Amino acid sequence: MKKINIITFHRAHNYGAVLQAFALQNKLMSKNYDVEEIDYTRKNLLNSYKIFKPIRKNIPKWIKENFNSLRNYKYKKMRYLTFNNFINKYIKSTSIKYNEKSIIKNPPVSDIYITGSDQVWNIGIVTELSDIYTLNFGNKNVRRISYAASVGDASQILKNKDLYNKKISKIDYISVREQDAKYALDKIINKDIEVVLDPTLLLKKDEWDEHIKYLNTESQKYILAYVVQPDEEYVKIVNFISEKTGLKVIHFELKNPGYKNVLKSAYTEGPLEFVNYIKNAEYVVATSFHATVFSIIFNKKFFIVPHRKTGARVTNLLDKLGIEGRTFSSYNEFKDIDYNFETNWKDVNKKLDIEREKSINWLLNAINDEKEEKNE
Repeated sequence: MKKINIITFHRAHNYGAVLQAFALQNKLMSKNYDVEEIDYTRKNLLNSYKIFKPIRKNIPKWIKENFNSLRNYKYKKMRYLTFNNFINKYIKSTSIKYNEKSIIKNPPVSDIYITGSDQVWNIGIVTELSDIYTLNFGNKNVRRISYAASVGDASQILKNKDLYNKKISKIDYISVREQDAKYALDKIINKDIEVVLDPTLLLKKDEWDEHIKYLNTESQKYILAYVVQPDEEYVKIVNFISEKTGLKVIHFELKNPGYKNVLKSAYTEGPLEFVNYIKNAEYVVATSFHATVFSIIFNKKFFIVPHRKTGARVTNLLDKLGIEGRTFSSYNEFKDIDYNFETNWKDVNKKLDIEREKSINWLLNAINDEKEEKNE
């Protein structure tokens, strides 16, 4: 049995981050590999999810953040514990907690290292193109694979050509999540680069159903609103659908950003509950890539206001599956459409099955390709 170690943002208190880690690990375990996440998280990423933030240069902002945390401590603590409980229960990690020094000095013993998915190559989030997230550590004979790695904004690659070439070209098998990242990397790295599905899409609907079947469902119909950065245009779209349908809104904000007809806030709910809320919604309105993913998996009526900086991953996925007319940049663009139009889910699901099989086959080939086995 081959031993695989994955490195990603598995301790991020973010639905997409932990669900993609959960999904990739589950898919590989189902293929009878011995899989663990490398229990490593950069200090700046860990700090960003703490209830009370460490002191920073911008003192007024730091005071404001911590005052807000103190005022809402009960709910922030509940959310913090909910995510930690999910991570500790559902994501298998190494017994050793690594930092930058220890992972270089005493790396995990493994046959294969995998980096990704998530934005592990995003300099803006990580603060650098990290040797850890580009697998520049460990025995030279360990096979190195990137699966669905993302840079967020692909222009970073062309602005830092030498850096990306130096670090990523050492990876044996390279795959990314977005087409524009492939285009950029193709210009600087002389290796085949594949575009594959986010790990959450590697699990079929019935596989996700198995993980959420014990969760409760709401007794009344609702609109699910999930937004990374609330803005006025997005809120207008949610309120428009709510007014036209009479359905109330379930959202994930600590403070209501302006929804007029709210059923509840799910701010303290966990990752699998997030999936369950999407599955049972009448409509999903989101800015999030992973809300888009689960809307597709469960064949929901959904509308997306793409994130201004990272929205390409949403449009890439919709284009690949032939789903048109789901993205809007403003309320004025949205208000005159037929919001009840039907999607040909039979065709979409066929395309998704094909893409899923291609992605799984690419990953299994990267793991098992004997012709590429490294020699001592």
